[in-house]
Amino acid sequence: SSGINAEYGKLGRKPLALPLAHHWAIQVGDRWYEMTSKDWVTQRSAININNGEIASSGAGRLGGEIVGKSTKTDDMIIAWLNIWLCLNPTYNLLSDNCQKLAYEFMVWVTHNNYLFDHRVDAANINIFDSEFRDGQGQGFQGFAAAKGGNAVIHLNFGGNGLSSAGPFSCRHKSSQFTAQAVAGPGLGVFVDTTVADVRFSAGNLAGVHVGLNANTGIGARNGNLEAHILGFGGKIGADGIEANTPIGGVNACVLM
Repeated sequence: SSGINAEYGKLGRKPLALPLAHHWAIQVGDRWYEMTSKDWVTQRSAININNGEIASSGAGRLGGEIVGKSTKTDDMIIAWLNIWLCLNPTYNLLSDNCQKLAYEFMVWVTHNNYLFDHRVDAANINIFDSEFRDGQGQGFQGFAAAKGGNAVIHLNFGGNGLSSAGPFSCRHKSSQFTAQAVAGPGLGVFVDTTVADVRFSAGNLAGVHVGLNANTGIGARNGNLEAHILGFGGKIGADGIEANTPIGGVNACVLM
């Protein structure tokens, strides 16, 4: 088995019914992991693994986004994926799907030290026991990474969490700081400072968040055009349209 020593972890997304639904995949090093076509008769879940710049599905075609780093070995990853399939053997569009796999894999493979800022279209994401989830990352953490025109420094002074049932989800994060420069795919400079944030959403249709932030930056990243100064601003793109203030904001599908 080959080891993975501080490899980059990336999230790749592919629009399926833009902007209502996306397929998600996770890359660790040069290898992509994703939910693949299932047997429509048995509905058995399956995971596809491939090396390359993009996932077999096309997710990550625009470069993907850095979500963290991993020191998990290949053997550890395969063992985790096999356990996940045993726990989630049957594919379900609204619960046990590609987004559930990608999110839970991301949390585990990055030792719960990750950067993630998306709504879940639909999935049942639960809190695992500490051994399966990794159990780390409840105090100060951070990482610095630069790859493919994307440089990011992320500091997390608290923790993250996400719980969802079908299209309904609640995500929270405590104090965090992110500085990011993007020069392809996308272009821009961003400094995100969050004291606390709680988000409620109904799939990618609509959502609301409350908290305290001083996010500042302008440009294109992660499939969205955005502009903020000291928390005031908004974004539009793959994640819909969003209007923000220093104490909260609202978002919705661009078709609404």
